[in-house]
Amino acid sequence: MDLAFGQKYENEFQKIVEGQVEIKADRLWKKTSNLFIEKESRGKSSGIEVSSAKYWVFFLEVEKRKNQIFIGIPLKLLKQFVVGYPLKRGGDNYTSIGYIIPAKDLIDFYIQIKQFGEK
Repeated sequence: MDLAFGQKYENEFQKIVEGQVEIKADRLWKKTSNLFIEKESRGKSSGIEVSSAKYWVFFLEVEKRKNQIFIGIPLKLLKQFVVGYPLKRGGDNYTSIGYIIPAKDLIDFYIQIKQFGEK
């Protein structure tokens, strides 16, 4: 019974990985409690605005890579979710503009998707 349960979720994740996945690592979230979702860099659309991925996966570093958190959200839902959040400069040398999302908000959104499905 546990084997079938585990295989179900392994297979679900495998389907995600086989599709288009954009992975973004964030190590500052522990200090700021926020995530940065880029939409523009050096005056051109980038990140969430131009990605053709099906899923956007957040890699949240925890304690020097011992216990990592991965949150995968369908890109079409993420694009709807970020609307209304503030835009700020960030990224390498502050040449990018992106949405500032409280990590808690994103985690709560992820839980909603898992509980109630995509809308």
